[in-house]
Amino acid sequence: MTFPGLTRYLTGVLVPVSALRTSASLGTGEFADLPPLAEWCADVGLDLIQILPVNDTGWQPSPYSALSAFALHPLYLRVESLPEYGNLSPTNRNEVDAAIGALRAAHDEAPRVDYSAVLDAKSAVERLVYDRSAHDEGLQSAVRDFASEHSWVREYAAYKVIKGEHAGAAWHEWTEFRDPTPEVLATIWSDDRRAPELTYHAWVQMRLDEQLRSAAEAVAGHGVLLKGDLPILINEDSVDTWASRRYFSTRLRAGAPPDAQSPTGQNWGLPIYDWAELARDDYRWWKQRLHQADRYYAAYRIDHVLGFFRVWSIPADDVTGYLGHFNPGAAATRERLNEAGLDHHRIRWLAEPHIGGALLREQLGGEANAAVDLALQQIEGEDLYLFGPGIRGERDIMALDCSQAARDWLAAQYRDRALVRLEHDTFAPVWWFASCSRFDTLSGDERRRFKTLAEELREESEQLWEEQGRRLLAVLQEATQMLACAEDLGAIPDCVPGALADLEILGLRIPRWARRWNEPGRPHIPPADYPFLTVCAPSVHDTSTMRGWWREDDDREGFWRSIGLSGEPPADYDPATARLVTEGLLGSGSALCVLQIQDLLALVDGLVPDDPADERVNTPGTVSDENWSYRTTPLPTLRDHDELRAVLRALLDKRRRLEAP
Repeated sequence: MTFPGLTRYLTGVLVPVSALRTSASLGTGEFADLPPLAEWCADVGLDLIQILPVNDTGWQPSPYSALSAFALHPLYLRVESLPEYGNLSPTNRNEVDAAIGALRAAHDEAPRVDYSAVLDAKSAVERLVYDRSAHDEGLQSAVRDFASEHSWVREYAAYKVIKGEHAGAAWHEWTEFRDPTPEVLATIWSDDRRAPELTYHAWVQMRLDEQLRSAAEAVAGHGVLLKGDLPILINEDSVDTWASRRYFSTRLRAGAPPDAQSPTGQNWGLPIYDWAELARDDYRWWKQRLHQADRYYAAYRIDHVLGFFRVWSIPADDVTGYLGHFNPGAAATRERLNEAGLDHHRIRWLAEPHIGGALLREQLGGEANAAVDLALQQIEGEDLYLFGPGIRGERDIMALDCSQAARDWLAAQYRDRALVRLEHDTFAPVWWFASCSRFDTLSGDERRRFKTLAEELREESEQLWEEQGRRLLAVLQEATQMLACAEDLGAIPDCVPGALADLEILGLRIPRWARRWNEPGRPHIPPADYPFLTVCAPSVHDTSTMRGWWREDDDREGFWRSIGLSGEPPADYDPATARLVTEGLLGSGSALCVLQIQDLLALVDGLVPDDPADERVNTPGTVSDENWSYRTTPLPTLRDHDELRAVLRALLDKRRRLEAP
């Protein structure tokens, strides 16, 4: 959809589709719940609805764990709006209604979404409707036409069917069909035994597409913009890495470099893109993905936009992110290392872990000999050991037949290096190269020259990042007329803000983190000073709400002043405080201010739980049934809440009257 342009300041609400509640939804929010939400938004003066990703994630509740970059989640289908439901015979209708009634009785009043149970029950209802309608040749023809028009549908349906035949195992564990050439896909689709299952999955996607497009048009009809969310990275076990494998690296995984909170870095287990291969196809896969989003959205959020500039890339055989490197990134040849004063022996000394025999016996005791047999090889004539050729990474160490303590110690020794060897016999400094136990054995001059080389490589890498980021994001910008908004949090390279501004892609500002970090006291940046081409988001799905942050953070005074308020900030985030804070945030210089629906509900009494933790969407780094299960106040309650309407109208009217630059 075409974004109308940034001619004035806009305000939006962020809410997961699954969190929505109406009398018609079934156990969870659905696409059809978006129009009534838009009607309420238009009534109170909100301009935009932002949702989380809505792709099929299988049995993973996180919307950022998609099985497909294209397929929509069956959870969001409204069964009672299906044409097939309306055409059921009385007997079949009674059967389906009984299943719907049982699902409603079990889940509609639940305070949180019971993801697995609702998905099980809802999938069963959807399949029941399809099975009772599958004899309709007109329906079968429509499904075939839809699958022919959208090539990803044939791949997705085949993936779902074959995955089901392998009890849900990842595609790289399948005993057949691991390499889906066009001929293989044709074989799968021509198999009469699989035809009912294939057409079922294609039918679900056809109806989901129809319902989301219909909802998006209705949202636009209320004068409200719909903003989607496109995660950059794709799961290793996904239809995309199965059917479009050439676009992904099978040797590397994405993650994050070490820091104080994660001393060994992070390994997200997600494959990185082969941008060269994508370029050879003129970025066809990414353009298709954007064109798919363009069917529904006027704007979209690019999750982890830094991934277009560079990705912390980790060998697939490793568990942690410690031995990763930035890709793209400048690397040193042996000749360049020689010029920096490192000969062949020094390079090996720094790039291959060397374990002294005395240390080995001291740390592993009675397991030392077994460790040598399992993982190490002795340097001839010395009481010194290297890892053997059978150890390709940390995963091999973790699979050794020895104690966990021994495995952990050997893995730490495996990471003990200052250089990591890359392709074509080139090398990159390890993130914390100075922590290598052998780095201090270098002479002072060698250490100085090594650090100089590392800094030179960093500066050269910055140029590579900027060139790639500008090139790839330009492809995205030219592909559609949607407004692009970037999630650019974290340690941002200097090249990123300028590239986003030049391409007119909105950056993200989260006020609690938007500070002048290099100044004494790390003062908050006043939201009024945010650049126009940004999105101000007081809270997001991975943070506490504003009410939760108010309780957990004792550094509220600087924030209070940054939004133009004086005196001591109140200790309690009651509706009066929420209104003052929200008014200050709505004075943001950002073109778009998006507030979580929970932060809007806090503006009045009676619409939020006692404990702010109960309204949090996700807590990163944790596995819990609480994550991704938030449900908001039913939409009819919002629609009929006169006080909330009056408060929002007053606050939003003031922002609407601000003059955009």
